[in-house]
Amino acid sequence: MRDKVFVTGANGFVGLNIVEQLLSQGYEVVAYVRPSSNIKFLADFPVTIKRGELTNFDQVCSAMAGYQFVIHTAGNTSCDERDLPELTLTNVTGTDTVVQAAIAMGVQRLVFTSTTSTIGAENHKQSEAGEQEPLTGFRSKSPYSRTKRKAEKIVLDAQNQGLETIILNLAEVVGGFDHNLQWGRMVLAVQHDQVPFMPPGGGTFCSAKQAALAHVKALSHGESGQRYIIGGANHDFQDFIQLIAKKLGRPVSATTGQYYWSRVKTWLHGIAPRVFTQKPLVDAYRLRVFGGHYFFNSAKAKQQLHYQAADLSDMVDESIQWYRHHGFI
Repeated sequence: MRDKVFVTGANGFVGLNIVEQLLSQGYEVVAYVRPSSNIKFLADFPVTIKRGELTNFDQVCSAMAGYQFVIHTAGNTSCDERDLPELTLTNVTGTDTVVQAAIAMGVQRLVFTSTTSTIGAENHKQSEAGEQEPLTGFRSKSPYSRTKRKAEKIVLDAQNQGLETIILNLAEVVGGFDHNLQWGRMVLAVQHDQVPFMPPGGGTFCSAKQAALAHVKALSHGESGQRYIIGGANHDFQDFIQLIAKKLGRPVSATTGQYYWSRVKTWLHGIAPRVFTQKPLVDAYRLRVFGGHYFFNSAKAKQQLHYQAADLSDMVDESIQWYRHHGFI
C-alpha cells in the first residue's frame, strides 16, 4: 500500500515540482486547492484534486482524512504592507488551520514550506547565514517575513500536540513550472529585453526540482522541530541575468544606474503617491533586497536530508526549457 501525502498549494510553482517528485517516488497524492485556483498544469498529473478554502477547518479535515503525511506549501508571497490582511489570512490563519486539521486527523508528519526571508543574514558577500541566525533590520519588517515567522511558530508548537514537523526555508527558487512568474519572469524579461535594471546585489538560489526532492526526503528524514535551509548557489543577480541572456542569445540593455533611479522613484511614490502616481515595477522592500548580498548555508540540509544543491546553469536551463515547451517563449 502506497504512502499518502496531502499537499496544499499543489497548483503553484513549488507545489507542482513537489507533486512531480512525490509521484516519481511512488507516493499517492491528494492536491488541495482553492475553489478558484487555476489547475491547468496540475491536471496533467494522476492526483486526486480536492477543492476547498485553506482556512475552513472542516473542509481541510475532510480532504485530509486517511493521509499519513502533509506538505503545506500554500502561501502568499506579497511584500506589500497593504496586503497584510490577505497575508495574515493565508500564511497565519491558513497554516494554523492545516496544522490543527493534521493533528485532528492523526497525521504522522507535516513538512512546511517556508523561506529564507525569516532568517537573518549579513549584507556581505563572504558571509553565509545558518538556520539559527536571528532576523533583524529592514528584512524583519516585511509583512511576508512577519507572517511566515508566525506560521513557523505555529508549525513548531504543534510538536507539543504529537505532530512531527519540519520546516524547509527555501532560498530563491528557479526552475520549471514557474507559471506564476517568480524568478522565471526574468527569463521572459531577458527574452523581450524588458529587464528594468541590473541590481547590484546577490542572493542564494535553489533548484525547484531539488527543493521538491528535499520536501520528499523530509517526509522520512530529518529531525522533527528543525528548520533546514534549501539553497546552495550564491551568485550576484547581474551574473544570473547575464547567464539567462547567454543561454537565450539575447542582449541586455539594462544598467545598474536604472536600479538606483528605480529606488528613488519608488521612494518618491511612497512619500507622495498623489504627485508621483506611477506605480513602481518592483516594491520598495524587494528593491532594497536587490541592493544587498544575502547568502545562506545549506550544510544542515545536505547532511540530514541528503539535499543536493544544483548549479545555477542547470536551474536556468530547466526554466527556459519549461517556458519553451509551454509556449511562453
